[in-house]
Amino acid sequence: MSWSVVAVGKAPAVAASLEKSFASISCAEPEQTIKNAVAQVVATALSAYNPNMPVRVEASGSQSHDDWNKPEAEKTGTKANYLSVNIEPIWNFAE
Repeated sequence: MSWSVVAVGKAPAVAASLEKSFASISCAEPEQTIKNAVAQVVATALSAYNPNMPVRVEASGSQSHDDWNKPEAEKTGTKANYLSVNIEPIWNFAE
């Protein structure tokens, strides 16, 4: 499973948009817990921004398992998680 969210705008609007986006995504564990933790961290970071500051946020993650083509009895249950988060203020934004 993989997930991603992106929003661009003033910090409060981005926070509201991302809250809805994160809430609409359902993943297998432990990816669900990781995604929820990222949502909280991003919300906390955005709450520190000036409300008039434009910002771009991109976050994504995925969880992979061992070879899906193997029979269930041969799978080791190995999981790997990928995670990326970028919060970028947009300076000199013209309105």
